[in-house]
Amino acid sequence: MIDSDYNPRFYENPIFLNFFLLIVNIVFFILKLMFSFLTHSMALRADAFDTLTDIVMVFAAFIGFLYSRKKPNEKFPYGYYKIENIISLFISLFIFYTAYIIILGTFQDIINFTQGNFRIIKISNLSLIFLIISLIVSLIITYYLKKVGKKTNSPVIKSEASEKLYDNVISLSVLVGFIGYIFNLYFLDSFIGLIITIFIIKGGFDIFLNSTKVLLDAVIDFDKRTELNNMIKNFPKIKEIESLNIRAYGKYIFLEISISLNKDLSLIQIQSLKNQLIVKIKEKYPQIFKVLILFQTQANPITKVAVPLIDNNGLNSILSDHFGEALYFALFEIKENEKERQLLDYNIFNNQYINEEKRKGIIISDWLISMRIDKIYLKKELKIGPNLIFEKGFIQIVITPYNELSEIIDYELNYGNSS
Repeated sequence: MIDSDYNPRFYENPIFLNFFLLIVNIVFFILKLMFSFLTHSMALRADAFDTLTDIVMVFAAFIGFLYSRKKPNEKFPYGYYKIENIISLFISLFIFYTAYIIILGTFQDIINFTQGNFRIIKISNLSLIFLIISLIVSLIITYYLKKVGKKTNSPVIKSEASEKLYDNVISLSVLVGFIGYIFNLYFLDSFIGLIITIFIIKGGFDIFLNSTKVLLDAVIDFDKRTELNNMIKNFPKIKEIESLNIRAYGKYIFLEISISLNKDLSLIQIQSLKNQLIVKIKEKYPQIFKVLILFQTQANPITKVAVPLIDNNGLNSILSDHFGEALYFALFEIKENEKERQLLDYNIFNNQYINEEKRKGIIISDWLISMRIDKIYLKKELKIGPNLIFEKGFIQIVITPYNELSEIIDYELNYGNSS
């Protein structure tokens, strides 16, 4: 997700960067493979196929970025994001086969070395210059990716920068192997080739495993799942999370939630709640690409009601004409059963913000929302600030002609579900 305060230039755009990386990696793969045959270096050949794993990852990201613009339809309701996983799966199998061939050749070199025979590497000035240039170019690209990743806050670019840093270590080890051969360390090239191949197998296995999980529609692990669950549960008007599934489609994470709500919400309120919840989730968890929400009404909801009061005389307390100047607030809960509504409990609290000089109404509104009220009874209309806070919190505001708390409770017990 790109920082809202920064607009990337075209050469910092993820699509442009991935296309550029794709071209660079393909060129380096071809050149490394060509020089590995010319020099007979197993380490350089292994390095070439390590670059192939990079091509797979960059290609998958590039395809993902392109298809993210393609809208889902009836046949593909989740879009086309799995295309990159299908491609990655087939290429991972090719990587395994390549690693197998390299390992066989490397072990044969080691056996020959123990018998006094060793692979002759044809080192030339051109091959050394190529290795040095490729390492320098790779270092420059790594630095630029880290810089762009920091500016744009793109998780994909950041991960590609980390992967490129690891590639630099492999390319440096190949160069060390060449230099070692010059100093008669003939086994070093084959040994380095074997080590690199192990990393190739790991990279191929990661690609294979991730692709298989996505294609089988497996629910993925999400390290902040508990934090995400608590954030959704504490959102206004949400009573319970029925289910929360996190799946990957390509490189993109989809969040699927089924939520129980108060049954007195209108369709407009539900849509507004949905939009606000999606925005909040994406702001806090930019790695989540799409949020799908299914709302359900709760069977027997408990409605929590607030009433501003001028005194504390129990059920005979008098309603306050002024929301912000109310000395007390009554909070009571009404439970709706199939046949009747019943009062569960009620409490009267001191208005602890009565002496606030500024923004008193807004502070009190925030406090009442933190108490998770569903409805508030008032004698007069609210000012713009408190009214807006209650609207955003999906709190129902009822202007009432009643004067006592007991009258409000009686009304809720008899007609509250229609107020």
